[in-house]
Amino acid sequence: MLIMTKKTISMLVVLVLMIAGALPQPQAAHANGNATIQNYPMPSIYTASSVYSVRADSQSVPVISYMPDYDYAQFSFDGTVSIEVTFNAPITSYSISPLAKNIEGTVNGNKLTFSLASSTYVIVEINGLRKRLVIAADPLETNIPPSSGAGIYNVTHSPYNADNTGAAMASGAIQRAIDAAHNAGGGTVFIPAGVYKSGNLTLKSNVTFYLAGGAVIVGTGKGEDYANDFRKTSRNADGTYFIRTTAGSSNITIRGRGTIDGKGIAMRERKMPAPNKNEGFLNNLLVPMQTSNFNFDGLILRDAGFWSFMVVRSDNVTIKNLKGFQDLYKIENDVIDINESQNVLVQHSIAISDDDTYSTKTWLQTGMSSGWPGALEHLENVVFDDAFAWTRCVAFKIGQGVAQAQIGVTVRNSYVYQSARALLIDHGYTMNTLPEEGYARRITFENIDIERVDVNQFGNYWLGISTSTSGDVSDIAVKNINIRQLGSQQSRLSGNVTRGGMVKNVMFSDVYVKGKLATSLTDLKVSVINSNVTGVTFANSRPLLFGDNFQSGNTTGWTSASGSWSVPTDGDNGVLSSGSQTITSLITAQAGNAWTDYEYEAKVKVAITNANAGIVFRVQDANNYYMYRINAANQMLELYKSVNGQMTLAASAPFASQSKKWYNLKAVVEGNKIICYVDGHAEMEWTNPVTELTTGGVGFRTTSAGVHFDNAAVYPITRFSDDFEDGNTTGWTSSSGSWSVTADGSKVLTQAASAAAITTAGDPWTDYAYQAEVKMPISNANAGLLFRVQDANNYYMYRINAATQVVELYKSVNQVLTLVASAPFAARANQWYTVKVFIEGNTVKGYVNGALMTEWTNPVTELTAGKIGFRTTSAGVSFDDALVLAPPA
Repeated sequence: MLIMTKKTISMLVVLVLMIAGALPQPQAAHANGNATIQNYPMPSIYTASSVYSVRADSQSVPVISYMPDYDYAQFSFDGTVSIEVTFNAPITSYSISPLAKNIEGTVNGNKLTFSLASSTYVIVEINGLRKRLVIAADPLETNIPPSSGAGIYNVTHSPYNADNTGAAMASGAIQRAIDAAHNAGGGTVFIPAGVYKSGNLTLKSNVTFYLAGGAVIVGTGKGEDYANDFRKTSRNADGTYFIRTTAGSSNITIRGRGTIDGKGIAMRERKMPAPNKNEGFLNNLLVPMQTSNFNFDGLILRDAGFWSFMVVRSDNVTIKNLKGFQDLYKIENDVIDINESQNVLVQHSIAISDDDTYSTKTWLQTGMSSGWPGALEHLENVVFDDAFAWTRCVAFKIGQGVAQAQIGVTVRNSYVYQSARALLIDHGYTMNTLPEEGYARRITFENIDIERVDVNQFGNYWLGISTSTSGDVSDIAVKNINIRQLGSQQSRLSGNVTRGGMVKNVMFSDVYVKGKLATSLTDLKVSVINSNVTGVTFANSRPLLFGDNFQSGNTTGWTSASGSWSVPTDGDNGVLSSGSQTITSLITAQAGNAWTDYEYEAKVKVAITNANAGIVFRVQDANNYYMYRINAANQMLELYKSVNGQMTLAASAPFASQSKKWYNLKAVVEGNKIICYVDGHAEMEWTNPVTELTTGGVGFRTTSAGVHFDNAAVYPITRFSDDFEDGNTTGWTSSSGSWSVTADGSKVLTQAASAAAITTAGDPWTDYAYQAEVKMPISNANAGLLFRVQDANNYYMYRINAATQVVELYKSVNQVLTLVASAPFAARANQWYTVKVFIEGNTVKGYVNGALMTEWTNPVTELTAGKIGFRTTSAGVSFDDALVLAPPA
């Protein structure tokens, strides 16, 4: 059943759609709000939550009572939707995760209201209650099939006549519909809203299996009703593939907004009749088995009781909008495991389980995998994108099963709500009988926010990278990670000295711990366990000149000029507070007296609306500085200069600030020009007509009580940046080659011609640091960064030459390329590398993944200024994340 609301929909249109069968028996059609909403009825076998209720705009959304730890609600939408959560008591505190999305709510009594502008899966915690609320706000369904017509096999229609009440087994009828669609060369099996009690089902080639919102395929809870597909010795139990694909199949799609409910815990804990007395029975809910071009979209997978979604020896698999809802206290109940498969994308999902939420594995033909069809396969090119994990074990795990190679696994744009260990590469399979030990290579963890690492189950640390065999774990990138909790134990990097396995080439880049940029393993609470760990580097894109997140609990490194400053806690974070006095309070950092041009940012929060919070910069003393502040009393942003104690308002802009809300203030000062930001948005710009306040440090100032400050950070000036996410090459000038923006997970710049190709951008700078990501599609390729580019014939180039396995520094003067420095480098195809050059005067330093590879000083003064660019002579080479920084002043 489907409900859609939008102002533009009239009752006449709804009537026409009802007659056509596109909206069978809609409950209502409302015209409130700006969102289009698709709402679904609660299946009759479930009960409503006694703790929470939810409204999306004007519509009541069913909240299903589920586990002691969470209830859940689901709807689909497009536009901007207002969500109202009603709790069963007055609300005194709340959080909405992912915290990284900064979803702000308002509280009125027992109601919490917030808005979403795009599909988001959220976890709401109220008053610290154990039972959370999970809201699965899915993207609008735009390709809903009709319930009848050519190519549609509706399981409730004749000749199938499946029971949709849950009273009788429906799997025979559903399987006949699947078989008919397959035998006809393809078609859509349509499962309308209702309850379908089911045994095993087998999906076949060229069949789309559509499970409508409000439909649930539910297990019986009795193992004797199912095929015995495997034996799991660790659980002393047999198990079944509840819904699987035919081996050797292709072009199967399973989609909709319905639910697959395995009743897995009941079946696991129920004792089987003879001959397997005293044993439970296990259930894999969905098993794409040796299939190609498999697509999944939108279903809830609930209560598997064992591994829920298990992809086996398959390729070209796309999984979107997955909701995996498991018990948080039943071990070995992973949500999704990718096994021995290639080219797999898992995108936009939420996974909740006691055991690992997201995992990749490669096995031998033993144990529970002994019956898998076909030969052993390696695993390659698996991506978890926009994944939200809540687990008592590992959120994202590669391994504990690396019998064959695992190559190119990426976790990106993802979130950890809770875990025992957040990120893990564990080459822990020690019984491999293959001639060559498996290995893990090219593993990337990128753009991940880690909220809680507070469960001690098989360890409690945020990161583990290890091998227990002779197989290596290598080429690991840990990039753009925000860690809010590190865990109680040391994270570890560990090779295996006895067997010879190495952990090699681990790069950390832009990893923040409680708001502070990490520059060492100590900052990350990471230990190197033994000598079989090599090549650990840091390649932060923006070197931190100064930073303090106040987790030390004191003001060491700061000087108070006035006021009563302290470091209390706000939640579990230490913050700098102005105290209880309503006087001018000024505190400055002891570093940076000689700084000239820089970026200074910090978080600020005022306790009441009649308050102000300011960051000060180019501070020379207590009477001479610039100040940029939020003035909540008059709802303005204000830029002041203080010269000899005389405060002058230089610029201002309206700003609707709120009390008790964190804002990120940033000031970029370069020469006499100042640009002021709030939460990444430029709000005003001013150039001082007088040359004054040319150097100085940073600090905070307020005239209000109870103002909090946090995450102070000073960086070099960003001259130029482009991540190509706008989808174009605006700002770049190509002098040769074929350049375009393509999709490679994110947007990247790719060059298509097999000849020398150059593209440039920027201004004729002199001294700077230039960094970018590069990837070569084949081993016989090269990728270079150009700098101090004057024209197509005059420039410096620093490149990776995979064909000769070296990094090379060239100068091109009047079209004559001269190799001036080089160093060995083991480059691999299809791997991203962070390449960086720093040029100051005549000296050039070249880095790869944070490691200094070459350093050379030109004996001739030439190529003294110029733009930046890219150069390659190979087709299919990609570049991304170009960044130019001014040298630290």
